[in-house]
Amino acid sequence: MIFLAGNSDELEPCIELKLEDLIPASELFAKFVEGFSVKAVSHLCEKYDALLKPSYLKKPRRIIGGKALQNEEVGHNSFGANIAAELGHIFNPSSIEDRIFIVRNGYIPSKRRERYIDPIDKIIRAAKPPSEADAKLIEDTANPSELVKVIARGKVLEHKVILIVGGVGAGKTTFIDYLREVALPRDVAESSLWIRINMNESPISGDEIYNWLRAEIVSGCKRELPDIDFDDLDVVQKVYSVELARFNKVQGRLLKGTPEYNLRLVEELDKLEADRHNTAVAFTRFCGTERGKLPIIVLDNCDKRTLNEQLLMFQAAQWLQREFKALVILPLREETYDNHRERPPLDTALKDMVFRIEPPMFQQVLVKRVQLALREIGAGQSGSLRYDLPNGYTVEYSKTDTSLYLMSILKSIFDHDKYVRRIIVGLSARNIRRAMEIFLEFCTSGHIKEDQIFKIRRSEGKYTLPLYQVSRVLLRMNRRFYDGDASYIKNIFSTTQFDARTNYFCRYLILRWLKSRFHQFGPSPVKGYFKVRDVKDAIMVYGFEDSIVTRDIEHLLAGHCLLSEDFRIDQITDDDLIRIAPAGFVHLDLLSNITYLAALAEDTLFSDESLTRAIAGRISDLEKHYDVNTTYENARDLVGYLERERERQAQLSGTFLSQSEFLELSDLSDMKNALESHILKNTPKDWLAAETEYPVGSEHPGVIKNVDLRYGVFVLIGKLTGLVHVSKFSDFRRESERFRSGARIAVVIESVDVVRKKIALALPPET
Repeated sequence: MIFLAGNSDELEPCIELKLEDLIPASELFAKFVEGFSVKAVSHLCEKYDALLKPSYLKKPRRIIGGKALQNEEVGHNSFGANIAAELGHIFNPSSIEDRIFIVRNGYIPSKRRERYIDPIDKIIRAAKPPSEADAKLIEDTANPSELVKVIARGKVLEHKVILIVGGVGAGKTTFIDYLREVALPRDVAESSLWIRINMNESPISGDEIYNWLRAEIVSGCKRELPDIDFDDLDVVQKVYSVELARFNKVQGRLLKGTPEYNLRLVEELDKLEADRHNTAVAFTRFCGTERGKLPIIVLDNCDKRTLNEQLLMFQAAQWLQREFKALVILPLREETYDNHRERPPLDTALKDMVFRIEPPMFQQVLVKRVQLALREIGAGQSGSLRYDLPNGYTVEYSKTDTSLYLMSILKSIFDHDKYVRRIIVGLSARNIRRAMEIFLEFCTSGHIKEDQIFKIRRSEGKYTLPLYQVSRVLLRMNRRFYDGDASYIKNIFSTTQFDARTNYFCRYLILRWLKSRFHQFGPSPVKGYFKVRDVKDAIMVYGFEDSIVTRDIEHLLAGHCLLSEDFRIDQITDDDLIRIAPAGFVHLDLLSNITYLAALAEDTLFSDESLTRAIAGRISDLEKHYDVNTTYENARDLVGYLERERERQAQLSGTFLSQSEFLELSDLSDMKNALESHILKNTPKDWLAAETEYPVGSEHPGVIKNVDLRYGVFVLIGKLTGLVHVSKFSDFRRESERFRSGARIAVVIESVDVVRKKIALALPPET
């Protein structure tokens, strides 16, 4: 057997090894290791990477002024700032008082027949979760009879756990508030003691969480009975009545009537209060059981934790179940339950005690919150306005400027419902809390200028922001230049100047690969989840480094474009499971939006200096930064550059791979179609074929339309007008006398700009 080794560009091998040469003592084997070991090949790769890496690599926004200008913010508009400051408690309630106000005055139920109508909703729920079969779905959260019947059982629920399963931000906490404040019959509500514990503040150590829970239970009991002075001696003795009864039967009975009795009582009380567990049990007994009330311990906000932390919370719920005569309610993230319901500790959950809720429709929640805000703004104001929104919603509002502004923002979202709602719902994945945060930021954006606010006032709140304006706000929020790291909407063609090889397609390929498998089963019982290693195996063959793929997966996780099974967004391993999230679908869909493409052009590293400077020049002009022509030209330049990079990358991978899916995975058809659609929509019919009919360098007869000493000679060719610029003449003022309006003239096409509807002309050499 002979082993041959050599360079790929040479016909003859430089080393021939026999089987007996494969020993450490062989000089030939040492030469082979020196030239072909992993270390040697890696060194060679680094050498070629350095040669291939562009000498120029910059983002257009990074060559405009200094950092202050590059990161310039447009500020907040005053009306939006007032809304965030004065009405934030309505759109993002945080205190118990605010939450109670919402559930009593603005609760929006989730009804089964209204769920998942639009495409983005179908994407969010495309993979039917197993918990739909293993949990009771609450058909109408406004009338949760399925759960009310269970809680009405009262005392038999002691030492039981109820799971409320739903997506993060689906309104589990709000639903529990509503259940207590509104849905439960009065007799059931009055016969229960609600102890709400915010698990956001809990320690994540198993050694610490139990003592913390004991202290929280005591605090919760005290909050529920504010009229009782728990520092009063008589009350303290009643709290520990069972424990003190034992003392009074023996030691106390012997000491009764003596001065030593009180001293021993103090010692006994000190000992009881030092025992945290018995104290928590005593408080639930005194505040609940002895008053004929069922203690209900609610562990709020567990779904904001990682998988392991959520499972710890379930273990804590089991501990509470064993140790306290109480019903424990644990809201749990649906992905946690769906993926781990058959594994410890979730496999111990009783299926008839697991309830599932779905989030309400975003537009219904938004309208109701806006109505509450308008009602608060208009309190005490005389006169009101009324407007009927699409989908049957009617809103009444006062004539104050803030009311008019808020109404106009709401109208803009509904008038562009399919586009705007899809983005907001997709980016938030129907997390109502996050969707409201995006809405508030939208309201405060300084991109909504004074001229538009004037139109809002003049139209009495019925003015609709144009779609391009809405897109700009969503992309940039309060920044002048788009920065993918600072926006809800990310740059999925981002690379860094520190990478050994500039490759713009890593994030894009990750999203496309996972999207193509969204309806397939991987290692998880839920469709769409695949190991990080599977993703790497699929795309690293196209030249992506392991560390780069990991970095970009973590970036997409942090941007909510991907979801990991255990909800971590960093320190991802190859065995972790990930899937594309609704925000990932939104980003892929946005590739057909020319405003998004133009924004990406500002934040993408280009190796072409002239292209970088052309884009920078357009966006540095504040008057033209956001106009339609700049938008198209920047989007066109980005797409053209990415197409060239795509062809280069495909050529490199095709050299080594007999079969490559790179071109299919990196398809840019949506982007190119967006450019063509923009031209068709914004270009008059006569201009559409201008580039074909008037190729550069061709000569055509024309008629002089006008002679302007400032600009040159305007010539009508066919139905279009072009210009022979003054710069084409040595002395135009003198030469202009030979040109007369209506005279025929021959001209040569120098350039055709369909977007700006301009044709640059020159005179034939003999003219």
